[in-house]
Amino acid sequence: MTPSKPTGRTAPRAFRIRGTLGTRERIVCAAIVVAIGLSVLAVVARITPPTRALPPGPDFRMWDTQTMKSIRVSDFRGKVVLLDFMATWCRACRESMPDLLTINRTYGGDAFVLLSVTTDVLDNVAKMEAFRKEFSANWTFAVPVDAARIAEDYGVTGYPTYVLLDREGRIAYRAIGPVPLETLESSIDASLGP
Repeated sequence: MTPSKPTGRTAPRAFRIRGTLGTRERIVCAAIVVAIGLSVLAVVARITPPTRALPPGPDFRMWDTQTMKSIRVSDFRGKVVLLDFMATWCRACRESMPDLLTINRTYGGDAFVLLSVTTDVLDNVAKMEAFRKEFSANWTFAVPVDAARIAEDYGVTGYPTYVLLDREGRIAYRAIGPVPLETLESSIDASLGP
Protein backbone atom coordinates (compact mmCIF):
# COMPACT_ATOMS: atom_id res chain seq x y z
CA MET A 1 0.00 0.00 0.00
CA THR A 2 1.18 3.39 -0.85
CA PRO A 3 0.68 6.13 1.67
CA SER A 4 -1.90 8.63 0.61
CA LYS A 5 -0.79 12.11 0.00
CA PRO A 6 -2.64 14.94 1.67
CA THR A 7 -4.87 16.78 -0.66
CA GLY A 8 -4.51 20.48 -1.32
CA ARG A 9 -7.53 21.19 0.85
CA THR A 10 -6.02 19.98 4.13
CA ALA A 11 -3.18 22.47 4.33
CA PRO A 12 -5.27 25.61 3.80
CA ARG A 13 -7.84 24.44 6.36
CA ALA A 14 -5.09 23.99 8.97
CA PHE A 15 -3.78 27.45 8.23
CA ARG A 16 -7.31 28.88 8.53
CA ILE A 17 -7.69 27.28 11.97
CA ARG A 18 -4.36 28.67 13.11
CA GLY A 19 -5.28 32.09 11.75
CA THR A 20 -8.62 31.98 13.55
CA LEU A 21 -7.00 30.95 16.83
CA GLY A 22 -4.47 33.72 16.43
CA THR A 23 -7.26 36.24 15.91
CA ARG A 24 -9.19 34.92 18.92
CA GLU A 25 -6.06 35.09 21.05
CA ARG A 26 -5.50 38.68 19.94
CA ILE A 27 -9.11 39.59 20.79
CA VAL A 28 -8.82 37.97 24.24
CA CYS A 29 -5.55 39.82 24.89
CA ALA A 30 -7.08 43.13 23.80
CA ALA A 31 -10.10 42.53 26.05
CA ILE A 32 -7.81 41.83 29.01
CA VAL A 33 -5.81 45.01 28.35
CA VAL A 34 -9.01 47.07 28.11
CA ALA A 35 -10.40 45.53 31.33
CA ILE A 36 -7.18 46.26 33.22
CA GLY A 37 -7.07 49.78 31.82
CA LEU A 38 -10.67 50.48 32.87
CA SER A 39 -9.97 49.13 36.37
CA VAL A 40 -6.95 51.42 36.73
CA LEU A 41 -9.01 54.40 35.52
CA ALA A 42 -11.78 53.61 38.01
CA VAL A 43 -9.28 53.56 40.90
CA VAL A 44 -7.70 56.83 39.74
CA ALA A 45 -11.14 58.44 39.43
CA ARG A 46 -11.93 57.50 43.03
CA ILE A 47 -8.64 58.95 44.23
CA THR A 48 -8.91 62.20 42.28
CA PRO A 49 -12.53 63.03 41.42
CA PRO A 50 -12.95 65.12 38.27
CA THR A 51 -14.16 68.38 39.82
CA ARG A 52 -14.72 70.00 36.44
CA ALA A 53 -17.38 67.41 35.65
CA LEU A 54 -19.53 68.33 38.65
CA PRO A 55 -22.92 69.79 37.68
CA PRO A 56 -23.69 73.37 38.66
CA GLY A 57 -26.22 73.94 41.42
CA PRO A 58 -29.20 75.86 40.00
CA ASP A 59 -29.41 79.41 41.31
CA PHE A 60 -32.62 80.51 43.03
CA ARG A 61 -34.04 83.40 45.01
CA MET A 62 -35.29 83.06 48.58
CA TRP A 63 -36.35 85.16 51.57
CA ASP A 64 -34.17 85.20 54.70
CA THR A 65 -36.64 84.56 57.57
CA GLN A 66 -34.79 86.88 59.99
CA THR A 67 -34.16 89.90 57.80
CA MET A 68 -36.82 89.38 55.11
CA LYS A 69 -34.12 90.27 52.57
CA SER A 70 -34.11 88.60 49.20
CA ILE A 71 -30.99 86.45 48.76
CA ARG A 72 -29.74 84.07 46.09
CA VAL A 73 -27.51 81.01 46.25
CA SER A 74 -25.14 82.79 43.86
CA ASP A 75 -24.62 85.51 46.51
CA PHE A 76 -22.40 82.99 48.30
CA ARG A 77 -20.16 82.12 45.32
CA GLY A 78 -16.60 81.75 46.54
CA LYS A 79 -17.78 79.93 49.68
CA VAL A 80 -18.67 76.31 50.27
CA VAL A 81 -22.45 76.14 50.81
CA LEU A 82 -24.39 73.36 52.53
CA LEU A 83 -28.04 73.50 51.48
CA ASP A 84 -30.26 71.77 54.03
CA PHE A 85 -33.55 71.23 52.20
CA MET A 86 -36.11 70.58 54.92
CA ALA A 87 -39.65 71.01 56.19
CA THR A 88 -40.77 72.28 59.59
CA TRP A 89 -42.94 69.18 60.23
CA CYS A 90 -40.14 66.73 59.37
CA ARG A 91 -39.06 64.55 62.32
CA ALA A 92 -35.71 63.62 60.73
CA CYS A 93 -35.03 67.33 60.16
CA ARG A 94 -35.59 68.00 63.87
CA GLU A 95 -33.31 65.10 64.77
CA SER A 96 -30.57 66.45 62.48
CA MET A 97 -30.49 69.88 64.13
CA PRO A 98 -27.81 69.00 66.75
CA ASP A 99 -25.50 67.88 63.91
CA LEU A 100 -26.21 71.05 61.93
CA LEU A 101 -25.50 73.15 65.03
CA THR A 102 -22.14 71.35 65.32
CA ILE A 103 -21.39 71.87 61.63
CA ASN A 104 -22.19 75.57 61.79
CA ARG A 105 -20.14 76.00 64.98
CA THR A 106 -17.17 74.16 63.40
CA TYR A 107 -17.22 75.54 59.86
CA GLY A 108 -19.34 78.72 59.87
CA GLY A 109 -17.42 81.80 58.83
CA ASP A 110 -15.75 83.33 55.81
CA ALA A 111 -15.32 80.10 53.82
CA PHE A 112 -18.54 78.19 54.65
CA VAL A 113 -22.27 78.92 54.73
CA LEU A 114 -25.14 76.75 55.97
CA LEU A 115 -28.59 77.49 54.53
CA SER A 116 -31.72 75.68 55.75
CA VAL A 117 -34.29 76.03 53.00
CA THR A 118 -37.84 74.69 53.07
CA THR A 119 -39.24 73.13 49.93
CA ASP A 120 -42.61 72.38 51.52
CA VAL A 121 -45.12 74.71 49.87
CA LEU A 122 -47.10 74.87 53.14
CA ASP A 123 -44.14 76.25 55.12
CA ASN A 124 -43.92 80.01 55.35
CA VAL A 125 -41.59 82.61 56.84
CA ALA A 126 -43.29 82.51 60.28
CA LYS A 127 -43.07 78.70 60.55
CA MET A 128 -39.42 78.68 59.46
CA GLU A 129 -38.49 81.46 61.88
CA ALA A 130 -40.24 79.64 64.76
CA PHE A 131 -38.34 76.45 63.84
CA ARG A 132 -35.02 78.36 63.81
CA LYS A 133 -35.71 79.94 67.22
CA GLU A 134 -36.78 76.62 68.74
CA PHE A 135 -33.28 75.26 68.13
CA SER A 136 -31.41 78.57 68.67
CA ALA A 137 -29.92 78.16 65.22
CA ASN A 138 -27.72 81.06 64.17
CA TRP A 139 -27.53 80.46 60.43
CA THR A 140 -29.83 81.50 57.61
CA PHE A 141 -33.25 79.88 57.30
CA ALA A 142 -35.04 80.71 54.08
CA VAL A 143 -38.22 80.32 52.10
CA PRO A 144 -37.66 80.13 48.33
CA VAL A 145 -39.79 82.10 45.90
CA ASP A 146 -40.73 78.86 44.09
CA ALA A 147 -40.36 75.92 46.50
CA ALA A 148 -41.78 73.32 44.10
CA ARG A 149 -39.37 74.34 41.35
CA ILE A 150 -36.36 74.24 43.69
CA ALA A 151 -37.38 70.77 44.92
CA GLU A 152 -37.50 69.60 41.31
CA ASP A 153 -34.22 71.30 40.32
CA TYR A 154 -32.31 69.77 43.25
CA GLY A 155 -34.09 66.40 43.24
CA VAL A 156 -35.58 66.78 46.71
CA THR A 157 -37.66 63.64 47.12
CA GLY A 158 -37.29 63.29 50.90
CA TYR A 159 -36.28 65.26 53.97
CA PRO A 160 -33.74 66.29 54.82
CA THR A 161 -31.89 66.54 51.53
CA TYR A 162 -28.34 67.83 51.78
CA VAL A 163 -26.61 69.42 48.81
CA LEU A 164 -23.05 70.69 49.17
CA LEU A 165 -21.93 73.30 46.65
CA ASP A 166 -18.24 73.97 46.11
CA ARG A 167 -16.76 77.47 45.87
CA GLU A 168 -17.77 77.70 42.21
CA GLY A 169 -21.37 76.67 42.86
CA ARG A 170 -21.01 73.09 41.58
CA ILE A 171 -22.69 70.18 43.36
CA ALA A 172 -19.95 68.36 45.27
CA TYR A 173 -22.15 66.11 47.43
CA ARG A 174 -25.83 65.18 47.66
CA ALA A 175 -27.75 62.91 50.05
CA ILE A 176 -31.39 62.30 50.87
CA GLY A 177 -32.37 61.42 54.42
CA PRO A 178 -30.39 61.39 57.64
CA VAL A 179 -26.62 61.40 57.15
CA PRO A 180 -23.99 60.73 59.83
CA LEU A 181 -22.22 63.87 61.03
CA GLU A 182 -18.83 62.41 60.05
CA THR A 183 -19.99 61.97 56.44
CA LEU A 184 -21.12 65.59 56.17
CA GLU A 185 -17.92 66.83 57.82
CA SER A 186 -15.65 64.82 55.50
CA SER A 187 -17.55 66.15 52.46
CA ILE A 188 -17.23 69.72 53.72
CA ASP A 189 -13.52 69.20 54.47
CA ALA A 190 -12.97 67.88 50.93
CA SER A 191 -14.72 70.90 49.41
CA LEU A 192 -12.89 73.40 51.59
CA GLY A 193 -9.55 71.83 50.69
CA PRO A 194 -6.25 72.46 52.45
